[in-house]
Amino acid sequence: MSNSLKFSIFNSLAALATGVYITVSAIANGYWMFIIAAPAATFLCAYILWQRIIGVAEVIRPGKLILTGFLTGSISHYLCWLLLNIGLNICYVTTGGCTSSLAEPPIPVWQMTYLGLIYTGISLLFLGWITIPASIAFAFLTSHLAKK
Repeated sequence: MSNSLKFSIFNSLAALATGVYITVSAIANGYWMFIIAAPAATFLCAYILWQRIIGVAEVIRPGKLILTGFLTGSISHYLCWLLLNIGLNICYVTTGGCTSSLAEPPIPVWQMTYLGLIYTGISLLFLGWITIPASIAFAFLTSHLAKK
């Protein structure tokens, strides 16, 4: 199994746990999609960033591990909001469900491209202090497992 795949799996499992927590603790409906969007976004982000930053280097430098983990823990929040919004819009168009508490349709996808930055800032404020260090730790764990 490649290091990028290991790193992606570690991060997506943590994102799944976070998605389950958000779903269980949310008071509004529609948050169940975090169980799908968070791991998918994190897996994709982690895989691509590991491939681009670390690649198949024989010697993996700590600075690259920290950068990869930091970017994965940060950028995956934005990608998660985009995927979540796409899912909510598909749900709304196909079933008429997935509305807000005031029965409003979800934000259009094109608006979420810039509003997602605000949502990302808020989610990083509440969960970034967990996701970023965890992703950095997963990068070091993956590097450690690669040496064995």
